[in-house]
Amino acid sequence: MAALRRNRRWFLVCVTSLLFLVFLYFRAESQKNMHSDVRKKYVFKIEEKKLMNITKGATSTPNIIKNNIYTAKQQYEVCKPKQQILFLKTHKTGSSTLTSILQVYGFLRNLTFAVPKTSAQILSSGFFRTDQVRPGKYDMLVNHARYSRTEMEKVMKPNTKYITIIRDPSTQIESNFAYFRLSGKFKLGNMSNPFQTFAENPSYYWTRYRSHFRNYMKNPNLYDLGLTEYQQEDRDVVEKFIAKIAKEFDLVLIQEYFNESLLLLKKLMCWEMDDILYLSKGKRSKKLRFDIDQSLRESIRKWSWGDVLLYDHFNKTLWSKIRDYGPAFQADLVQFELKLNRTLHNCTEPNIVRGNGRETYFKLNKKGAPKCTHMIRNDLKFTKLIRSTQHGETSTDKQT
Repeated sequence: MAALRRNRRWFLVCVTSLLFLVFLYFRAESQKNMHSDVRKKYVFKIEEKKLMNITKGATSTPNIIKNNIYTAKQQYEVCKPKQQILFLKTHKTGSSTLTSILQVYGFLRNLTFAVPKTSAQILSSGFFRTDQVRPGKYDMLVNHARYSRTEMEKVMKPNTKYITIIRDPSTQIESNFAYFRLSGKFKLGNMSNPFQTFAENPSYYWTRYRSHFRNYMKNPNLYDLGLTEYQQEDRDVVEKFIAKIAKEFDLVLIQEYFNESLLLLKKLMCWEMDDILYLSKGKRSKKLRFDIDQSLRESIRKWSWGDVLLYDHFNKTLWSKIRDYGPAFQADLVQFELKLNRTLHNCTEPNIVRGNGRETYFKLNKKGAPKCTHMIRNDLKFTKLIRSTQHGETSTDKQT
């Protein structure tokens, strides 16, 4: 009997110990989950507090705060950055600034670029050809080149994203006219406003003076995207071509909504906000600007009607994508533009703007962050640096 009682006591001790261990396990799991929830709530509160500070003095509606909480939650979603991109660079659309963004991103990550063999541009009078770059498969192509999907796919890695940027035709053509100094080529050098004279009768000057730059004075975006001069005269062809571009390009940015477009690029590529920060490039000198009144705008839009159709289509597409971005868009835009202001302050010398006759540019703040040196570099110098890095060519790159 004594032995039986000892065995019974031992059994009860074992069962009690086992139940106690089970209790401790579930308690630990419960506390672990509780701490995880507290941590997430803490992160969201921090994000909410940060946004309230960011938007103070700009806008502080309850919707903005809710939007930022939504952004913080998105941080817990898995999103792998994409690094293969072809940027079809157009003329006088903010494209040099966008090229710089992509060059900085790719260079700092040792990505490969399809760069021209010698000059800073791939562009020629014809479409892109594979022999314009060295043989191989590349992560990025961002220099000027006329669109040829078949040839471009031969040098780009799989799953490449295709993007481009366009601009309101009336202001773009004025910018092309001034930047390429066409007043002389069109024999309008003595006019007080040569662009006005051109815009009042563009067909006359475009037909009479057959400069190489004439392609950028009528439907320049359609031309860069691959539509020939004669195809541009047929509205049915133009409309079908726009539909084709809509299918083949993952994103068409709009110059007038540059920052909004960059947020869409960030989302498309699953990048961070710091990856799309920039310092403006290729800004025209004030001496190369002409006044455009409403009548001139209407004249140019009538003249370059193909690009108007293109622009109107993708302007609508842009705002559709912004709606799809979700309720965080406005909060992200506020945060992004404040980051841009801090970048400008950190990377450049205050109140110092230099120029070369056609463009103005910033002076580097040598006390700024290391990344500033890359961000201030223009796309021409960056192309030389990339070619030097990839192919061992000498490059003299002095920052000012």
